Amino acid sequence: MSSDTFLIELKSAAGAAVVFDDSATRDYYANDIFWQPGIAPLAVVMPESRQQAAEAVKVAARHKISLVPRGGGMSYTKGYIPQSAHSIVIDTRKLNKVLEVNVADSYITVEAGCTWAQVHKALEGTGVNTGYWGPLSGINATVGGALSQNSAFFGSGIHGTVANNVLGVTVLLANGEIVTTGSGGRTNTKPFTRYAGPDITGMFLGDTGAFGLKLAATLKLVPEAKDQDFLGFGFKDMTSMVLAQTEMSHLYAVATSFGIDRSKALNSASVNKLADGVKIIGNVAKAAKGWAQGIKDVVSVVAAGENYLADHACSLHLVVEGRSPQDLNHNMEALRAIGRKYGIEISNAAARVMRSKPFNPVRGMLGAEGQRWVPIHSVFPMSEAARVVAASDAYFESQRALIEQHGIILSHLTMTVAGEFFFEPAFYWLDEITPLHRKSVGEEVVAPWLSRPANVAAREAVATLRQGIQAVYVGLGGVNWQIARDYPFKDVQQPSTWALLTSLKTAVDPDGIMNPGSLGFSR
Repeated sequence: MSSDTFLIELKSAAGAAVVFDDSATRDYYANDIFWQPGIAPLAVVMPESRQQAAEAVKVAARHKISLVPRGGGMSYTKGYIPQSAHSIVIDTRKLNKVLEVNVADSYITVEAGCTWAQVHKALEGTGVNTGYWGPLSGINATVGGALSQNSAFFGSGIHGTVANNVLGVTVLLANGEIVTTGSGGRTNTKPFTRYAGPDITGMFLGDTGAFGLKLAATLKLVPEAKDQDFLGFGFKDMTSMVLAQTEMSHLYAVATSFGIDRSKALNSASVNKLADGVKIIGNVAKAAKGWAQGIKDVVSVVAAGENYLADHACSLHLVVEGRSPQDLNHNMEALRAIGRKYGIEISNAAARVMRSKPFNPVRGMLGAEGQRWVPIHSVFPMSEAARVVAASDAYFESQRALIEQHGIILSHLTMTVAGEFFFEPAFYWLDEITPLHRKSVGEEVVAPWLSRPANVAAREAVATLRQGIQAVYVGLGGVNWQIARDYPFKDVQQPSTWALLTSLKTAVDPDGIMNPGSLGFSR
């Protein structure tokens, strides 16, 4: 069958208004944040209803056309890049309704295309929130994308990743059938619990779209912390910082915990400039309890100065919660004791400003001077943190010549995610600005750098460094989120585990058309 015939059938079934097959759109969807140039799909479908999505999938299934799910487009692991031109991308961002907010029964159900900023807005004034309530890119990142990739940041210190906060999902399988998991998959039952029999919800979490296309999800709600404060600490080196950070995590008082090195502070555009005008100052004041406290908080932010983080080799930033003012004070003092054992207390301005306006435009997709940016991460047991830092430092020291040859800047971010240690080096280098960056960051922002030429050699050097450190982390027993086609997966599974995963994949996608290549499943 010709592609023209397929496209006619696709438009007839799903609706011509939601199918885009012009070359500009197809080329745009061939790239992610890092990997370029990719393979353009036959078309992009942007369904506005479950029915439209299901009809598109049924047509593709009949003709064995691959399906590539896509959310907010914030990924860098080839998760939504077609493996072949014999594919369609299904962009879920117009499936963005909040379906139910049920405070009494502690859940919210949203369509997969909802951004985390939308979810947060829908819960304002209710006194509750999702335990994990979004990544830094939550103004663009969708709930469905987070479910597929796994995700952590706001609230993760206590509540873990998004996967720890899901009660059920509604998924479109490769044959066009729609399936709901958890208690919501029963007849005449609310989606209030995940464990209503075998936990098949987990099968669709962290799968990077290999098992099905997310249409909706139910997330559990928890009471918002009424008592909250902020801390900052400076350290002489990364090891001191992660020892403090992991010890602090055992108190289960830190809702959000992130550590950065000096390079991250200087080169990441997402690290707020803390004296950046009235807008940020106003957000800090509004986030405070009362007028007097707002003035005090603003003064503390301004007094910190714009570049105070650069005074320390590494710095740690905490959002602290308590069940009461007394509990909060106890937690603050316990955390101070740990922080001062390994470093010194500094201004809490970074955590305070970031919490005052959590979902800012995704300026961090590029460096402070418009450099391209891509991270690499791994997750470890808490007890391994210092060993991981040492091994990582040793690897990058062995690659110093390659790093310096291409002018690559290396930075680091650390998080504690409930009982886990998250470690993320990131790379900045001079390279061309892509259409994806232009659209995501904004034309005004990228205008000074649009004439910058492609730097394929530096990009390939970054790919080499990422592959090398991946091997180090795998050797240390690390695991990964947002695996897609970038992180090792199949090769690190025990044979029996991989056999079970293969059986599950065959059961829900016998022709292998759902995001082939993701997780290492071939078509």
